[in-house]
Amino acid sequence: MDKVKAIVLSASPWALVDENTGLLREGVSLQYVMTDNLKPVVNEDGTCGYRIAKESISKRNAKELVKVPGIYELEYGYTIKKGKPALKLQEVKFISEVGA
Repeated sequence: MDKVKAIVLSASPWALVDENTGLLREGVSLQYVMTDNLKPVVNEDGTCGYRIAKESISKRNAKELVKVPGIYELEYGYTIKKGKPALKLQEVKFISEVGA
């Protein structure tokens, strides 16, 4: 599994009923930037700054969201999406608050 440090900017719980099965699905939507600091940056493609990533995690893993915004270690694993392997956020681990 791959691990990276990131700043989690927001965490929003969600719930919906699956139209096919009728089962309740729940999770937490995260918005984050893939860095542990907000120093100015020029990317390889010439763009500047940080793009916001969005992904959901399970409610079980959301218990690790101690402080938001905050710096977290994100752990990714592989899943299958539309028949192809894809990276999926598996776990979050709190490191520290974002410096003021």
